[in-house]
Amino acid sequence: MSDKIKSGKEVIDEFFSEIYNVKNVDEKTIEALVSLYGKNKLTDTNIQNALDDLLQKELDKIEKDENEN
Repeated sequence: MSDKIKSGKEVIDEFFSEIYNVKNVDEKTIEALVSLYGKNKLTDTNIQNALDDLLQKELDKIEKDENEN
């Protein structure tokens, strides 16, 4: 183990590079967060908007599936 102290950016970069390895996490949510981080747009508002979009897509899918049955 290294004695080097990581910068905040290094810690966050490592977090986002390893986030796909977290078990039982919604992949679409992870993709949205990683995308925002990659675009340097990881803000409270953008996170909320991205999660709202994902939720709406899931609700639309459920509604469509129910209407087809």
